[in-house]
Amino acid sequence: MPDNILMPGDAAGNYDEKWTKTFDLKFLILWLVLFAFLLGWTLIYDPHLFDAKAFFMKSVFKLSVMMVLALLGGMLCRYYCHTDDKGYITTSKNGWFKVNYTRKIQHFAAYLVPLLSPPTEPLGILPHLWESLFVLLMFLVLIKPMREASTFFMLQFNSLDRVEDRPNTLKWIVLGNMLPGLLLITIFKQVFETQLNLPLLASVVVFTVAIGDGLAEPVGTYLGKKKYVVPSWNLKNRYVRSYAGSACVYFFALLFLILYRGEFENPQEFWTAVILFPPVMTLSEAFAPHSMDTPIMMLIGFSLLFGICTYF
Repeated sequence: MPDNILMPGDAAGNYDEKWTKTFDLKFLILWLVLFAFLLGWTLIYDPHLFDAKAFFMKSVFKLSVMMVLALLGGMLCRYYCHTDDKGYITTSKNGWFKVNYTRKIQHFAAYLVPLLSPPTEPLGILPHLWESLFVLLMFLVLIKPMREASTFFMLQFNSLDRVEDRPNTLKWIVLGNMLPGLLLITIFKQVFETQLNLPLLASVVVFTVAIGDGLAEPVGTYLGKKKYVVPSWNLKNRYVRSYAGSACVYFFALLFLILYRGEFENPQEFWTAVILFPPVMTLSEAFAPHSMDTPIMMLIGFSLLFGICTYF
């Protein structure tokens, strides 16, 4: 099948297929399996975590914040775009407003809202995994039978449903972005905390990806004049990125290194990171397949900073 270049606003498919034959059913099963596994792990190894009611209440609050932000994004989409009879956004590459803008609201929220945790909250890998499961719940409620039965959920889905990703919007968000991204954050936060004693330094990567990569798409869509193409992760289509968007990644990578410069143990580590981290993160975003840039950037970014802080 020849490659097709899809521009922002170009529809790549629809949601006519029965949901039980799509990723939506697999996602439901996956979430329930992960919930059962995490519940059993906690009951066996750390049952006292369930006594931390404030932790779970705050996790529910964070989930609510994410849902409200998605709702507002969906309302913005409905204001500027038309919908079909089922509530899905209809747009074109010629329209000035695109879901690509509001989609990044969820990108910010999914990675930044869980960071809003006071230092008194439970530490360790289990609390991080529970928070990740709550983040995935935000997307689970948007599977086809739920969103088509509820305007509340459909509005949230509208805010992230890029027409050029259809019918793979949820699949690519969950498998290509959120699930690997959240797992990498959980693992490397533990590594930076236990092996380097630099827990805050992991935030440089998280903020670079959440804000730098998050703004790269809307900046590139609106301002980017010079474009280049990257493949999707299934290699069937190619998608457009811009040099302006990539420059956005470089800027924020450098900015957050400077803001967290006090976390480095010596000037040699900091200046090595200044030289290597921004261009490496920029190239990671530039060459990563469409909808897989987040985990690739995180894996490379965390590994690079870990290497710098270990060997310099």
